[in-house]
Amino acid sequence: MDMMLSWQRQNNDGGRASSQMHQSTEDEERQRSSHVVGVRTESPEVVLREAYVSAKDIAVERPLPLAGAPPVNFATVSPGLYRSGYPQVPDYPFMMTLNLKTIVTLVGKDLPHGFQQFIDSNRIKHEIFDMVGTKKAEIPIKTMQSIITIISNRKNYPLLIHCNQGKHRTGCVVGVLRKTNEWDTTSIIREYTKYAEPKVRDTDVKYITNFRLSDLKRVVPNSSQLPLVLRALYGMVMLASFTLSVWIYSSARLLLLTTS
Repeated sequence: MDMMLSWQRQNNDGGRASSQMHQSTEDEERQRSSHVVGVRTESPEVVLREAYVSAKDIAVERPLPLAGAPPVNFATVSPGLYRSGYPQVPDYPFMMTLNLKTIVTLVGKDLPHGFQQFIDSNRIKHEIFDMVGTKKAEIPIKTMQSIITIISNRKNYPLLIHCNQGKHRTGCVVGVLRKTNEWDTTSIIREYTKYAEPKVRDTDVKYITNFRLSDLKRVVPNSSQLPLVLRALYGMVMLASFTLSVWIYSSARLLLLTTS
């Protein structure tokens, strides 16, 4: 009897040990499997909540960066006309948003990497002027005439005009353009200073101040630039034409009424 009870106790202990070993083996396999394939052990609710937070973090708290930035000293001169420093590769995505038709470069040097490809791929007309700044020499009047003729023609817009830093040469050209638009000299110099600081050149200020519009002989004037006498004459001609048209129409109506 004692032998039977001893055998039964050993059998129960062995089964319990076997069960514990089996459970331990299953735990090890589960951990090993989780480590190998990266299986999450959290509940579906936890996984979904973390996925939502991650998506919100990407969409709201981490906005995507803008596609490029404008060139140095970039600004709008007038609708469709822009100014800046020399465009670089990181600026090209932004420049594509301008849908440029023309680029006027005021620097006669080798084009930077990728600039010619950018111009060709976007079918941009490129005008280059080897314009020396006023610090070194006087700007030839023929050079300024050619530049103003191009940038004052809206058929060339959208248009970007630039030099190295968008300060001195670009500032002089924009200053002359402002004179053709009848800006006062004080406002022109204030705008030049805004983009030339901290290196405002006295030679540029002197050039802009003393520039005479009479030198721009071949620039097509805007209607606002026409002399007052010509504008008055044009108005009189238009009024006379309108009066004559009304008189002819009234006479014809009266003639039809009398003959009917």
